[in-house]
Amino acid sequence: MSNQQHGNGSRATGSRSEAVFEAMRRYLERWRQLNRSARLYLVHAALLTASLALYGLFFNLAIEELGYSREFLGTLNGLGIAVAAGLSVPLWWMVARIGLRPSLIISATLQAISAALVAAFPSEELLLLAAAFTGMAATIFQVSSPPFMMEQSTAATRDHVFSANAAINVGLAGVATFFAGELKLSLAGVLGVGAESVTAYRATFGLAAGGLALSILPLLLIRTDMRPRTRPSTDSRDTNREADASSRPAHDTRHTSAWIKRLPGLAWLLTRLPDPLPALILSPRAVLALLVSPLLISFGAALLIQYLNLFFKDQFAISDVVLGRIFATVGVITGLAALAGPMLSTRIGKIQTIVLTQLLSIPFLLLMGFAPLLGIAVAAAIARGALFNMAAPLYDAFALERTDEAARPIVIGLINGAYTVGYLVAPFVSTRVQVAYGFAPLFIATAIFYGLAAAANYLLFLRPTLQHRNSRTTANAHHLGHELKDAEHMRR
Repeated sequence: MSNQQHGNGSRATGSRSEAVFEAMRRYLERWRQLNRSARLYLVHAALLTASLALYGLFFNLAIEELGYSREFLGTLNGLGIAVAAGLSVPLWWMVARIGLRPSLIISATLQAISAALVAAFPSEELLLLAAAFTGMAATIFQVSSPPFMMEQSTAATRDHVFSANAAINVGLAGVATFFAGELKLSLAGVLGVGAESVTAYRATFGLAAGGLALSILPLLLIRTDMRPRTRPSTDSRDTNREADASSRPAHDTRHTSAWIKRLPGLAWLLTRLPDPLPALILSPRAVLALLVSPLLISFGAALLIQYLNLFFKDQFAISDVVLGRIFATVGVITGLAALAGPMLSTRIGKIQTIVLTQLLSIPFLLLMGFAPLLGIAVAAAIARGALFNMAAPLYDAFALERTDEAARPIVIGLINGAYTVGYLVAPFVSTRVQVAYGFAPLFIATAIFYGLAAAANYLLFLRPTLQHRNSRTTANAHHLGHELKDAEHMRR
């Protein structure tokens, strides 16, 4: 009997091992299916990310070293978002007119000019101009990048492209920040200045500007005729897992709100708007649902996340080199975790993975803010970053799969616009709270906003999915019961 149980256990173990190897084989096979344009785009993303990470790690510190107040730092962080919001509609129109690849080139150019201005002319007026350029560049990139990745991927490879991009955005940023402290130290040695002097910071920003300019080259090598033929953009697995009553395209007009139809002058306006704007205006409910979670996340992130370098410096009195290594470790592990997102979403579904990882990240966020020791705070930062950022690329793919191709640049622009709304106000609030009360209230507020975002995703997307699945299971069970009764009658 025991030998039989042992044999059964061995066979079960072997079956599980074969299943794991088969899953890994399919996972790697989808990486090999990426086309040349997608690979070149990822090279561009790598160069862009590394340069922006080098620039972003020291930006807050350099502003204070230049003699500006923390309130002025809040103004700079808020101005870029304000400019991006004010110019969002014409920038979206520009992207639709000139195409995705030229828009990505313009975005990288603006980022390079911004970093060069900070490096060469860090006066108050030019710092404000650089912040404005950064906001414009970010908006253009945000509405161009996801649709470009959609164009260069198929249903089978889409999660992998988006997750690879997220892994680069976070993981490579971690690698860049690991060497950022030593790089700045080397530049300071060459220039004969202090490691944390204004000159050392400016030299580092100049190097970042060069990297941003170099990131344009892979985009120039992309041939626009290499775009794959587009097919229905929903993976069959996700169709089975996430088909629900609320999963119609974001421009579906079958459920147009009656009050919208009655608005005076709307018919005249709709005839003069380019597609797909009329359909989106007539049926805004699906699009608005996609904006709720990003909107809540934007307030939490704007209050805290962009100031974590100041938190670690203030709380634990560490050097720039140590700070770079902390952010490097967090970034690399977070990037590796992003690559695991497709595997988890394949097993439990996209929206299930999004809600689960967002919720699990919140306890680690609070632990990071109230940890008494640097090691505990760093470990919590790693866990929080890995979990929370695993959801971000999946959410973009989830949203775009629910949107027709023509509407994708507008919808992703609205989503990224929602991600930035909090930055219009929160930086001004955050810097004043930091001065008056420290970082503790900011960690609590961010945890609340992130919890509300996860709850919104559950209520708007996951619960309808589960309800639809349960109702379908119940209907199938009733149908099977009737068939069994019919079969029983026939036997009689």
